[in-house]
Amino acid sequence: MPPRSLTPAQGEYYHVYNRGACKMTLYHSPDSYILFLKLATKYAKKYRISLIAICLMPNHFHLVVRVDEEGQLDMFMQMLCGVFSRKQNELLRRTGTIYEGRYQIRHVRDDAYFKTLCRYVHRNPVKAGLVDHPLKWKYSNYAEVIGSRSFLSGDHQAIVTSFGGRDEYEAFVMLQEQPSTDLDEKLAQDLVEMYIL
Repeated sequence: MPPRSLTPAQGEYYHVYNRGACKMTLYHSPDSYILFLKLATKYAKKYRISLIAICLMPNHFHLVVRVDEEGQLDMFMQMLCGVFSRKQNELLRRTGTIYEGRYQIRHVRDDAYFKTLCRYVHRNPVKAGLVDHPLKWKYSNYAEVIGSRSFLSGDHQAIVTSFGGRDEYEAFVMLQEQPSTDLDEKLAQDLVEMYIL
């Protein structure tokens, strides 16, 4: 496999995502969602990656991460996706890849991109019609960011700090409309390239 053109740097933020092969379901039960979340927190700690925003959708996932000192994003993703894939294949008694391909990564270039990306990630289940409120989707860390749950570990304060408080972030997420003018131009371009907008 050829090397990536993007080399993650310490102290920088990244959007990491992937989806199921042929857009098929990645998470087949509540337990499979929980397994992925537990693996993410386990390997994030081991490889010095801070989980900032996370949302698992039935056939894809979004992670907003920061690479901490001596952090190894490639190793984190290799272990997370590899172990989850093996366990899912064992559970479903199948073989082969469960992902569409290699995970994708985008550098979060500035604060505007960061803010709209976090909102996009946490509103994804609402946009997809799975729930009518982000708090009702158990498989993201939105509840941790706004302080109503403590199941998932991560640097939830990074979002709160960026917005100046939990209430401010909640208000930004809960805007009913997300017009294109609210979506950072570069993020919108990245989402189109990802075929998930």
